[in-house]
Amino acid sequence: METTPSEPQSDNRSRITDYRSRITDYGLRITDYGSRIAPPHQYRIALVLILLLATGLRFYRLDAQSFWNDEGNSARLSERPIPAIIEGTASDIHPPLYYLILRGWRELVGETEFGLRSFSAFVGVGIVALTFALGKELEERARARRKRAPLALALSSSLLTAVSPPLIYYSQETRMYSLLAFWAVLTTWLLFTIHNSQFTIHNSLFYILAAAAGLYTHYFFPAVLLAHSLLILIWLLTKRGASNLSLFRRFIRWASIMLVVLLIYLPWLPVFINQAGGRPNEARQSFLSFVTNAGRWLAFGATMETETAVPYLIAAVLLLGMGALMRNWTAVILLVVPILFMYAVGTTQPQFFKFMIVSVPFLCLLMAMGVWRLEIGDWRLEDRWLISSLQSLVSSLLFLAVLAGSGRSLHNLYFNPAYARADYRGMAARIEAEAHPNAGIVLDAPNQWEAFTYYHRSGAPVYPIPMGRPLPDKINAELTEIAAKHDRLYAIFWGEAQRDPERLVERWLDEHAFKAADEWVSDVRFVTYAVPSEAADEMETAVNLLFGDAITLNGYTLASDHLTPGDIVQITLFWETAVPLQTRYKIFLHLVNKNGDIIAQRDSEPGGGLNLTVNWEPGQPVSDNHGVLIPADTPPGAYQLLLGLYDAADSTARLPIQTSAGIVDVLPLLTIQIK
Repeated sequence: METTPSEPQSDNRSRITDYRSRITDYGLRITDYGSRIAPPHQYRIALVLILLLATGLRFYRLDAQSFWNDEGNSARLSERPIPAIIEGTASDIHPPLYYLILRGWRELVGETEFGLRSFSAFVGVGIVALTFALGKELEERARARRKRAPLALALSSSLLTAVSPPLIYYSQETRMYSLLAFWAVLTTWLLFTIHNSQFTIHNSLFYILAAAAGLYTHYFFPAVLLAHSLLILIWLLTKRGASNLSLFRRFIRWASIMLVVLLIYLPWLPVFINQAGGRPNEARQSFLSFVTNAGRWLAFGATMETETAVPYLIAAVLLLGMGALMRNWTAVILLVVPILFMYAVGTTQPQFFKFMIVSVPFLCLLMAMGVWRLEIGDWRLEDRWLISSLQSLVSSLLFLAVLAGSGRSLHNLYFNPAYARADYRGMAARIEAEAHPNAGIVLDAPNQWEAFTYYHRSGAPVYPIPMGRPLPDKINAELTEIAAKHDRLYAIFWGEAQRDPERLVERWLDEHAFKAADEWVSDVRFVTYAVPSEAADEMETAVNLLFGDAITLNGYTLASDHLTPGDIVQITLFWETAVPLQTRYKIFLHLVNKNGDIIAQRDSEPGGGLNLTVNWEPGQPVSDNHGVLIPADTPPGAYQLLLGLYDAADSTARLPIQTSAGIVDVLPLLTIQIK
């Protein structure tokens, strides 16, 4: 039989097609390596390593920082008997479950910072394990729909959760936010369980208990239940092959579950309604600004500035976009609904971002989906390997960038003092070290009492003020009584913008005492005052010196010029201006030795910063109290007190002083003898 000319061409074409198919099949095998079911022991090893990493990150430097205000509240509230805890939380801004659990936990591990925070740390590790379980559930659902489902999705999502800065931050706090996120992930996993089992009673019961626990943990948990209800609705509307009657029955079962959860929560519902409606209206961010700031917080927490986070945020957003293309409603809805819920109720300020911790594990899930997309697309078979390989390379680089961003944020959390919590431990230790025999401590606002008294259990009495509404007459009377008992007062200011917006406490102290130290400790101000035995209403020493062109120092009154180390120089300056002033000036007082070395100083605007020079009335005398704290290690001898004024915006721009010896920029005012 003769061979026609077309047969060799057909044979070559078949060989080429077969060759290309083999190459493509080989490429797909490489690409699908992460999609094959790995041996169980390899998975267990990887999961154990991730959980060990999560544990290490959450317990690392767990007690390095002091309790701050809210943590102190948790610590002291959990000391009470159970009825007192329930009664106390009824007037608090949080439900009682976390405090009740902490009450039992402290019986097991004690009341140290490490012990009390360790509960949140263990719960944080549980969140990582639950995120793995949820990722595994999503993989199985994908395989049921005949999609390629990489088991690496569960590991990638749990790894992102393990290193998540916001989750680690609140795993190191004696607060309920880690537990809140735990209930969010657990109830979502249980939601899959009851949906897969067609709402069987025992699975529904587990969900009901976990959902009720979430409601009794935090008032934001309804956002999670709202997301679950929306998810159920989507599942029912998109379910194929089910009769309308079957779908209706499932809807009724879900509604029944929600009703039972509500009935369990019913005893606390009046408290919830009262607390939900009791917050004053605050300025709402624009939606774009809120989403931008919320996104940065969700991805990298509050321990990284926006400018630094930009490249890492771009990587996170790209991964989220790639993950969203998978159209997996679970992660998308559990991420988006709580964010929209926060904006709808107006809690858009950064101090409320911690409520969104319920969304963080689902953000990690969605980013992991961006790394391990379940579908490549409708590409031709010959092109699929190349496209998949490029996608894998890009997504892997983005994944590494997100991990690098988390690492940078965690470094700030552990080591950068700019992100440290308020150091009540250090403030209490400083007061104890100074050991002043007649000191008192003023807390403005009073809700610092729990955190401060966790460390300050004895010694100087503590006065939380104002209690209730800040009424001027009431505050004046209370502070007058307090000052009569002490010759030194330590004042700790936090949250006074809400509790004491007119700064009545500080104004009284600045007018009647001598502010010797004023320093920020994170977001708390620690101030030291000397209380005089009697008010310096009269000027004892006249000087009549002109500072600049308009300000005159008429004179001063010094409480005492013979002091000991640890005492406070108490001086009242009497000023006057001839014309209205347009510049804010600061007063500096330097205590120097015979060599001119500064051993103590105090720089402040007049009136402790509350009587600015731009507010001075021409021709009206201004009485201005100042204190200079003498260090405890100051050697005996004679020291000069130097005085000057400078532009508050430029410390080098001092006002010239016209003296009999000529024009100077610093005035030797008087001599102090230190014994």
